[in-house]
Amino acid sequence: REERKVQALIAAGYPSDFNGDAYRTVSGQNANNSVRISDRFLDAVTKDGPWETVARVDGKVVDRLSARELWMEMAEAAHKCADPGLQFDDTINKWHTCKATDRIYASNPCSEFVFLDDTACNLASLNLLKFLTEGDGFDVEGYKHACRIFFLAQEIAVDLASYPTRRIAERSHQFRPLGLGYANLGTLLMVESLPYDSEAGRAMAASITAIMTGEAYALS
Repeated sequence: REERKVQALIAAGYPSDFNGDAYRTVSGQNANNSVRISDRFLDAVTKDGPWETVARVDGKVVDRLSARELWMEMAEAAHKCADPGLQFDDTINKWHTCKATDRIYASNPCSEFVFLDDTACNLASLNLLKFLTEGDGFDVEGYKHACRIFFLAQEIAVDLASYPTRRIAERSHQFRPLGLGYANLGTLLMVESLPYDSEAGRAMAASITAIMTGEAYALS
């Protein structure tokens, strides 16, 4: 609804930049919103079944909705304003690398860091365009080297960083979570003339991700 207000204001002649009056006059700006989704909800979407929302305190049913309609509302909202993000709760906890501790309940606001409560993670990104070579090749060895250097620097930073609470400091030193990623994948695919939604595009993204993951785990 707020995004539609912005669109109407821009159509009426207000500036479209994020610091202009159109965006200043609506609520919900400068916020990230995510929805935690279970396999049970996705099953209800597939079968066009009902979905009940429940009160957090006593578990009483608050509302009964169409799972598929709710799914479409989230998809349309994400298409218009990039929110909400989706967190697939069952999948997240199946892939949990420290299962013997506790389940994963949430993430940081942008969802790059999905781990245990009261932990902190330093984040870094590699610009994929920097590894392009002449003839539209990709410098795999240089990319591997950069992954190792960045991951080592992040490991060192765990001990040099400051933390907001004693518990976060203790658990961050205990588990030492590190977050290494990459940027400009979309631009890289365009430069390589690969459609974003194509088998070749997905294969390249998977290869780049697998290399980074392997180098990080090998160094960790």
